[in-house]
Amino acid sequence: MAVELNGNGRNGGAESVTTLLLDELSQLSLSVGLESVGSLAVRVREPSPRLLVGSGKAQEIKAEAERLGVSCIVFDDELSPSQQRNWERFTGLTVIDRHQVILDIFQKRASTREASLQVELAQLQYQLPRLTRAWTHLSRQQGGMRGTRGEGEKQIEYDRRALLRRITRVREELRALSEQRSTMSRRRRDVPMPSGALVGYTNAGKSSLLHALTGADVLVADKLFATLDPTTRRLPLTGGLETVLTDTVGFVRKLPHDLVNAFHSTLEEAVEADYLIHVLDASDAELLHHYHTTRTVLQEIGAGDKPVIVALNKMDLATDLEALRFARRRVADEAAETTATVEVSAQTGTGLEQLTAEIERYLLEAMHPARYRLPNDRHDLAALIHRTGSVLQQEYDHDSFTVTARVPSRTRAVLEPYVIR
Repeated sequence: MAVELNGNGRNGGAESVTTLLLDELSQLSLSVGLESVGSLAVRVREPSPRLLVGSGKAQEIKAEAERLGVSCIVFDDELSPSQQRNWERFTGLTVIDRHQVILDIFQKRASTREASLQVELAQLQYQLPRLTRAWTHLSRQQGGMRGTRGEGEKQIEYDRRALLRRITRVREELRALSEQRSTMSRRRRDVPMPSGALVGYTNAGKSSLLHALTGADVLVADKLFATLDPTTRRLPLTGGLETVLTDTVGFVRKLPHDLVNAFHSTLEEAVEADYLIHVLDASDAELLHHYHTTRTVLQEIGAGDKPVIVALNKMDLATDLEALRFARRRVADEAAETTATVEVSAQTGTGLEQLTAEIERYLLEAMHPARYRLPNDRHDLAALIHRTGSVLQQEYDHDSFTVTARVPSRTRAVLEPYVIR
């Protein structure tokens, strides 16, 4: 059973939007093996400290759960540790919230050591204030002596110390892995090649698009958060120009902040990229909401001002073309940093050539022409220009040769000593 809570108590949430929110919660729950058999939308004007909702609504939720014979209630809003305990005592059922569901999904999807540690850290931080729930049955087993502690209280202290020690160890290991990743990132930045990052709502088809563009051997699956670890592949363009593209973790509404912080390794790729490809599911009625969610997260991580190419993916599945045209106009009006919008299908290959052309057009426009005088023995620099930029003219002399070309900023830095002012 899924329960969606609108904490602001206003009438802004239309019935169709509420249905879509509950559908998404059902999809999230299904990803961890929980099948939704019913849902209930509750508007909360004043959140109750005890159960989040009022006593009348709580009774209604309990009665519906008993009628359906469910074993678990999932709240779309985050429950405090005490609210979660109160609900489980009140209903006698397992009660979890959206936060826990997303943590469980991430735990299932993590494949690298760093991703696994990041998920574990988020899980430990989530569990720490909830320790009392596991040992309340022992807290009543106190001895007769005044002031003595019960076994439950002792066990809570032991568990808390063990959790804190593990949190410290995980953070230390993550710090070491972060330093290794920073070294690799610096080496990658030293390679003078423009980079792009594919961003977007979860299940928009980013991995499929990366595979279609580059032939990358990445997991392509119709499920939420299929990709947690960044995958980077090279994309050859015309005229010898090349760029690298990186797949990133999908965004979702109410993504827990500890997971936004935890997955900075994949989100950093968006911050460091020269440009972004914002992938949207053209067949999804919630396209605009997904667009705004992704833009919000990009702003939070400092990537909100990056040049953006919008890729409307899954065009082969789009049916409401009028709604899609409206959404496309809204995206164009709202995003000043958008350089182009392209309709594509990673499944059929439609529009991929146009998307590649838009990437190339952006890169060429971002690269201002300059002239470089290179010694005859520095053909490695000439090869670098051909590989990363666009050569406009090349002239030879007896002891040097001059190249007029458009090159990305990283290549310009390498060629700075040879520029002709």
